[in-house]
Amino acid sequence: MRKYVKLDVPEVSIHPLRITEGWNVHYNNFWEIDPQTLDTDDDRWFMFTDSLLQLHHEKTSLTLDYLGWNPDIPPEGAYLVLIVKDSEWENPIREFTSHDYKKVIEFIELNLKQITSNWWK
Repeated sequence: MRKYVKLDVPEVSIHPLRITEGWNVHYNNFWEIDPQTLDTDDDRWFMFTDSLLQLHHEKTSLTLDYLGWNPDIPPEGAYLVLIVKDSEWENPIREFTSHDYKKVIEFIELNLKQITSNWWK
C-alpha cells in the first residue's frame, strides 16, 4: 500500500522566460525558487528534478533539453542545460551548468535568440 506524504511547499510560479519565435514548449516546471536560499531540509528541494524545461525548434531540429537539476533533488546538485540536434542526447551541441538560476535564464534566452536568428543561414 502506498502512503502519501504532504509536503510543506508554498504555491510558486514558473520563471518568466523570453522564448523567441519558432520554439515549442513541451513542458515547463522551472519554478521561481532560488536554490541558493533554501535550507537543506526544505521540502521545495523535491521540485528540483531532472525535467524542469524542454523546448523544441522544429525548423532546426534543435531541442533545449533538458533544463534539469542534476542530480535529482539534493542540494548538492546544479542546473544543467543541454541543447541537442536531432535527438542526439549523448552528443549535446551546447551544455551549461550553474547553481544560479539567473545565469541559467541568461544562457537559455541568449541561445534561443541566436538559434532563432541564425536557423536559415
